[in-house]
Amino acid sequence: MFERREEKSGDAIDRPAIYRTLVFAFCVWSAHFLVSYGAVLIFPGQPIASFLAVGAGIAALAALVWKGQKLTRPRPSVALGALGLAVAAVAFGTFPAFIG
Repeated sequence: MFERREEKSGDAIDRPAIYRTLVFAFCVWSAHFLVSYGAVLIFPGQPIASFLAVGAGIAALAALVWKGQKLTRPRPSVALGALGLAVAAVAFGTFPAFIG
């Protein structure tokens, strides 16, 4: 009934796969932040907060890598930049759980 067409050529603004990747990357980043910050607020000073932050970080990194692998070749640089920024943010957001 409805067919989804994606243009392989043209400017980046004309390809919806790039926008889906941008939205996905920043949604994963924000979900990781909310879970990590919420865990610290609910369980202050307890080790379970660190475990939840690390678990959320691993899940978020896995989702971002999966999305990066799923992109069609040639991979759009805008989409890879968004995924790279989200990976860095998740990694640096998880780092304080290791420190303390």
